Amino acid sequence: MQKVLYILLLFYCTCSCTVRQGDGPTAPGYTWTKVLDSAAWSKSYNYQLVALRDTLWVLHPEGNWYSTDAAVWVKSSLPNSIGNLAFLDYVLYNEALYGLGYFRGNIEQYIFKPEIYCSRDMRTWQLLSRTSNLPQRFFYHPFVFENKIWIIGGEDQDKQYDDIWCSADAVTWVKQKSKATPGKQSGSQVLQFKGKLYLLNNDVWTSADGIKWEKLTSEILQDTRLSGYTAVVFDDKIWLLGCTRNQQFTSKTLYSEDGTNWKEADAPWSARGGVAACVFKGKLYMTGGKYGGTSGSPEFVYSNDLWVMEKSE
Repeated sequence: MQKVLYILLLFYCTCSCTVRQGDGPTAPGYTWTKVLDSAAWSKSYNYQLVALRDTLWVLHPEGNWYSTDAAVWVKSSLPNSIGNLAFLDYVLYNEALYGLGYFRGNIEQYIFKPEIYCSRDMRTWQLLSRTSNLPQRFFYHPFVFENKIWIIGGEDQDKQYDDIWCSADAVTWVKQKSKATPGKQSGSQVLQFKGKLYLLNNDVWTSADGIKWEKLTSEILQDTRLSGYTAVVFDDKIWLLGCTRNQQFTSKTLYSEDGTNWKEADAPWSARGGVAACVFKGKLYMTGGKYGGTSGSPEFVYSNDLWVMEKSE
């Protein structure tokens, strides 16, 4: 159990990691610009940034903020329904926001409730179920595919999982496979890219149906253990933001046009992991994150600056 906890702490950027600023070039053809030095929401990490219709949303532990231009932000009346956002995620589905489950506590002692909430107006929540059969686990990232919400892997206090579930209404969940080919998964992110699904962790898998998976590469970077990043599709590439590399926080990003071959590029924002990122109106936005836990910087440093990356003119 102690070994499992240690691995989890590494993955979620709560380990004693060193900080190393990037020293390479930025991605050719792209420019990062700081939008806000200090945003309206407090400094934190492992929350979400999503685009719904014509609005950009920050889904934060202390509530939710929205903006139509990424510069002026307003706090919504919609509260946080999930609880600890380091363990569970919201998911956009059919033009609405769904809260899958409620989590309070930490990995050693927690309360989990299979409650399902939905908001279509982003002002109030509709309770869909208090007793859904949502798999009672955490450290997974739900995704939408073929008009259903999907879950791959995740874990609970005792073990990791390698099964696949999906739901058409977020309340009734059906197991699609008991032992998925990628094996036990924790924190893996799944994206739709060039007509296929891509499952990313330290390795990369791809699938045309969400059930059968083929490994593209065993390591995104050779001899480098990646963790804590946020994956986003932007400008026909997969981007990984806020990676730690062999326990080092950096400001480097990674990007790929095929999921197999990856390139590194620096970013001007400070080294960090656990960032929030998404594409909004043709630009890539990033906020939040943290670094620290080292002898030189024993306290964790959290961020609430907001950055945007766009194609250079």
